[in-house]
Amino acid sequence: METKLKFRSDGSFRVMMMSDIQESAAYAPRSLRSVCALLDRGKPDLVIWGGDNCYGPEIGSEADLQAFLDVFAKPMADRGIPWAHVFGNHDHDVPVDIALQQEMYEAMPMCMSSHTDSSVHGKSNFVLPIYDRTGERPVFNVWGLDSNNEACELDSLVPGGDMLSKAKLENNVLGHGRWSVLHFDQLMWYWNTSVAMEKQWGKKLPGLLCMHIAPHEFKMAAANPEVCVKSGSYGENLDPGVLNSGIFAQILQRGDIRTLSCGHTHMNDFEAEYCGIRLCWDGCAGYRCYGTDTVRGGRLFVLNEADPWRVETEMIHTLELI
Repeated sequence: METKLKFRSDGSFRVMMMSDIQESAAYAPRSLRSVCALLDRGKPDLVIWGGDNCYGPEIGSEADLQAFLDVFAKPMADRGIPWAHVFGNHDHDVPVDIALQQEMYEAMPMCMSSHTDSSVHGKSNFVLPIYDRTGERPVFNVWGLDSNNEACELDSLVPGGDMLSKAKLENNVLGHGRWSVLHFDQLMWYWNTSVAMEKQWGKKLPGLLCMHIAPHEFKMAAANPEVCVKSGSYGENLDPGVLNSGIFAQILQRGDIRTLSCGHTHMNDFEAEYCGIRLCWDGCAGYRCYGTDTVRGGRLFVLNEADPWRVETEMIHTLELI
C-alpha cells in the first residue's frame, strides 16, 4: 500500500497499539467491539497490532487465517486508518508458514506492514517514517521488531540442545520465560537502518519501538515500582525471553528510540521509565483470552511535530465503551 504517513495540520500524530486481540473467525463479539471502540475513541492515524493478533490453536488453515483477517482488519479499512503488525507467539501456533502469513497481512486493505529479507530473522520487522505535515521530510519513526517464537529455536546453539533447560539456573535472579530472543541480525538491521536514515536526512529521528515479548529491563522496572513505574498495573509475571537479547542497551546507545512498548501478558498495562527510556505495557485488546476486564484495551501514543522527542501516552480501557 503506497501511503505516506504525515502529521496532521495541527502538528499531532496518533498511534494506537492493540496487542493480544487473540481471536479467530469464531470470535467473541466484545473483542471486535473493543477494536472498534479503540479506533473511535483514540482516533489514531496509525494502528499497530502488537502480536498474538490471532489465536493460533483455533486457526487450522490458510482459509481460517484469512477469515480472521477479514473480520478484524475491516474496522481499520472501513475508517481509512493505516495499520501494521508484529507477530507474537500465538501467531506462530498457526499451521501456516510465517512467511505466507506475512504475505496475507500485507495484502489486506490499509496494511502498511513490511518485512526484512531472509538474511534477518523474524518476518515482521519494519520501520515506518512519519513525515512533517507537508510530506517532505520525516520527523519520527515507528519501528516494529519480531520477537520470534519459542526458546527451542535456539537449541542448536548450546551443547546437547534444549536451550530452555540450559538457561534454568537455580539462582536466576530475574527469571526468564520460554520464548526466543531478538537475533543479532535483527539488532544490526535496526542499528544500520537508523544510521542510514540519519545520514540521509542529516539528523537522528526519534522513534517508538513496538514488539510482543518484552526485554528483561521491563522486569527490572516492575521490580522497582517506587523508582520506575509511573502508572498502571504490573502484578502479573512479565514472561520475557529465555535470554536478554540486548535491545534495551542498543537503543540506549543509539539514542533515537526513547519509547518501547510491548504486550504478551494480559493483566499488565503499566508505564515506567528506566535509564531514561520509557517502557510501556500495552493492555490486552481481546476479551476471549484470560485477563482482567478492567485492564483490557489499547495504548495510545500522541506525537508532536514541534517537539518529536516528547511522546504522550495513555491506556484506553474499553470495558465501559463496549
